[in-house]
Amino acid sequence: MITPTTIVGVDIGTTKICTVVARTDIEGNLSIVGIGRVPSRGLRKGQIIDLEGTISSIRESKIQAENFSGDSIDSAFVGVTGAHIQAIPSNGIVAVTDPTHGITREDMENALEQAQRVDIPQGRRLIDVQVTEYIVDGQVGISDPVGMSGMRLEANALLITASVARLESVYRAVNNAGFDVENIILQPIASAEAILSEEERESGVAVVDIGGGTTDLAVYRDGSIVNLSIFPVGGDHFDSDLAYGLGIRERQAEHIKIKLGGIGNDYRLSDDIIQISKAGGERKESVPLKIIAEIIYPRLEEIFALVYADLESKGFLNQLKSGLVLTGGTSLLPGITDMASDLFGMQARIGYPRSVGGLSEDLRNPMYATAIGLVKMGMQEYEGKIDDRIPGGMDNALNTVSDWGKTVLKLIFR
Repeated sequence: MITPTTIVGVDIGTTKICTVVARTDIEGNLSIVGIGRVPSRGLRKGQIIDLEGTISSIRESKIQAENFSGDSIDSAFVGVTGAHIQAIPSNGIVAVTDPTHGITREDMENALEQAQRVDIPQGRRLIDVQVTEYIVDGQVGISDPVGMSGMRLEANALLITASVARLESVYRAVNNAGFDVENIILQPIASAEAILSEEERESGVAVVDIGGGTTDLAVYRDGSIVNLSIFPVGGDHFDSDLAYGLGIRERQAEHIKIKLGGIGNDYRLSDDIIQISKAGGERKESVPLKIIAEIIYPRLEEIFALVYADLESKGFLNQLKSGLVLTGGTSLLPGITDMASDLFGMQARIGYPRSVGGLSEDLRNPMYATAIGLVKMGMQEYEGKIDDRIPGGMDNALNTVSDWGKTVLKLIFR
């Protein structure tokens, strides 16, 4: 059992700022008890371009979440994304200290330390280390080598780096909005935590999180993340395309996309006519419904082409037995899973948040996957801290977002 606690996640997105409050009970079960969601002001493609606007949005979402939950909240796990995030595959190799007694946790830590010994470009910082696998004397795909016999231990990992300037803006915005940062967590990893099953992680799956300003790709295989890519195109680009093509404002275009958008044949071949207000609502114009689909389709095709090229170039296309899981608000476009299945030649489904109590139907929505994943990962990190005090407790610490990464960031920005 663990002591009941409150965990907060803040999803800083291009389209929305979402603050989720969750509580654990004495058995460690997690339930959502509050949410604050406001339009995002001050971000573009996942990056802060107006600090004061971003602070205002985060503060407003915080107040909403506090009013909803009845809790006063002062710290949070914060999700970040953006094209400035990069993942570097790395490998660390060490000789096992005492082969006669088997591999120890100290051997694992030494291998991970070797994997982190890479030159990080100036202006960038290592913010997370995700272990993909351990290799013992050439035997691959090992998740926990402790106790195994062997002479040589390797650790394959993804070293995730970010722009110091971009991270500093996130810290300032969150702190000035009234939060301490418990830890920085990558949004695609948080989304995957909320929507994937263990079976999918083991068999091979790609998460495609189509946010407002970016599309995030995370690939899992044998239970671990093996690839992370972020593309600077997302749902907001659909709005821009519709606004230009229909001669309307972007806010109106977003409304039309949500209410009338779709890319299935029933949309692309439709003979229906819709009325669109123009000139400030003073006149209306008749537009075929299929025009909306014809505008949206090429942009979505572009996003999928970027994802396909990334998977193909890195050799992952044939390793996704569980196919694609699409999430983010844009994943709700009617016909999107059929389009993805056709283009990729594999199954595709929509990723809805799962395995968390207290979810109303409104929250069982892909647009909340990241925020819910943040509190789930926050709970795991909390449990990892507790487990570190007992024998064998390093398992969680090595496979969740590290305290080490948080410490580095606090040293950078103190």
